[in-house]
Amino acid sequence: MKKILTVIVCACLALAGIYAGAGYWMGVQVGRQHDRLIETINKSTYLKASVKSYERGIFSSRVLVTLTVARPKVEKSISFGIVDTVYHGPFAFFKNRHIAGPRPVLATIRTQLAPDDSSDEFKKIVEKAPEIGSSEALTIISIDGSGVSYFDIPSFQRKFPGENSEVFDVNWGGFSAQSHFDPRLEQISGSFEGPFLQIVESGNLQFRMKDLLGSFDSRPGVKGVYVGSSSFSVASIEGIEKDNTVFNLIALGGKMESGVTGETIDGSLRLGFDKLDAGGMSMGPSTMEFDGRKLDAEILARFQKLLPELQKKAVAEKTDGADEARDKLTALIGELISKSPEFEMKQLEVKTDKGDLKGKARLTFTGPGLNFAGNILGLIASIEANAEFSVSEALFLFIAQNAYSKGSGANLEEAKNSVDELVKGLIAANILLREGDSFKSSAAYKHGIVTVNGRKLDLSKLKQ
Repeated sequence: MKKILTVIVCACLALAGIYAGAGYWMGVQVGRQHDRLIETINKSTYLKASVKSYERGIFSSRVLVTLTVARPKVEKSISFGIVDTVYHGPFAFFKNRHIAGPRPVLATIRTQLAPDDSSDEFKKIVEKAPEIGSSEALTIISIDGSGVSYFDIPSFQRKFPGENSEVFDVNWGGFSAQSHFDPRLEQISGSFEGPFLQIVESGNLQFRMKDLLGSFDSRPGVKGVYVGSSSFSVASIEGIEKDNTVFNLIALGGKMESGVTGETIDGSLRLGFDKLDAGGMSMGPSTMEFDGRKLDAEILARFQKLLPELQKKAVAEKTDGADEARDKLTALIGELISKSPEFEMKQLEVKTDKGDLKGKARLTFTGPGLNFAGNILGLIASIEANAEFSVSEALFLFIAQNAYSKGSGANLEEAKNSVDELVKGLIAANILLREGDSFKSSAAYKHGIVTVNGRKLDLSKLKQ
């Protein structure tokens, strides 16, 4: 019996030693994964990360990281500390709503804010809304290095003082997100949601947003350019002033996509909403579709590398360095145009209570491979463009009269008379065609020649 007990004890000690060794080895592996994550963050234009301390143990490690958020045209950045508590594998034993029980893992990382290691500005935010300080992320790294991450900001309702005597009551419904990533942190996909946000000023409702949803994915494309897609939707956004709704947007949504074609990148943007009431006009549904094609990947990669420099110089626009950065950007745009990209607004359709607006347009560059930076004449000669639109007469007059009235300070009657004269001049010059209760027009530009509604444009017919 004593021998059996000795064997059992030795076996347990051996297993414990093996588990401890496996835990330490996995700690080394997850340390490398953590370093790779820091490198990935530092590729961002506006977010930088630095490790202040890394305390590695056998079964767990503790990492203190400082994240700095740079703000364009604002010299002072916001920094905040986060603490990563890394639980080494080969098993995760603790439970929460994302982990049901023991499972084989390389590591489980619990990320929490560290306000004491943050900037004063961020500390003030946490003091006003302590729930933000309790935000956390949980990252589960599988044995192969891939993983999933969950991020949660709790809901809260707090009062914030304004600059004067007003008090803002903020009701935040919380925010959650999750993402999946591959071992090299190159392919990432995920989703996020925020149930609602409501702001009440001194008892009067000012702003309300409901049901924010979104998804995203990113993967390596070509020449170091990443491609993928992202989408979002908002059930409603409402703005109120003195108990009157001044802005009400229903079912806003959008999607951006990009992909690789040979050595070029194609991208698209889709935006739309069901209904918008604002400025005395009711609109919706509305749809806009825009495509960009044949964008040279190598030039886009150089543009990505230039972004941090442009952001850094944005806070000092009058410096020589800022001028140099803008010159580099101009040169890159010239190079991009020389590769004959194509841009197309495939659809623009807006329905309103004053009639509809429809349009589409296409723009291409057909230069002989020359860099058009600083060569405005060459650029103009390389352009080929066409566009067509139709708009109800009531909608055209409403927009034109409001724009003229606000721009000139004229009263409504003066604006109406001026717009009527403008319309007569445009029709006489064949720029606008009347079709029923709508205006329509089509235009094309090629080799320096403008054609409007099938006829070359004669500028001399336009009234001053």
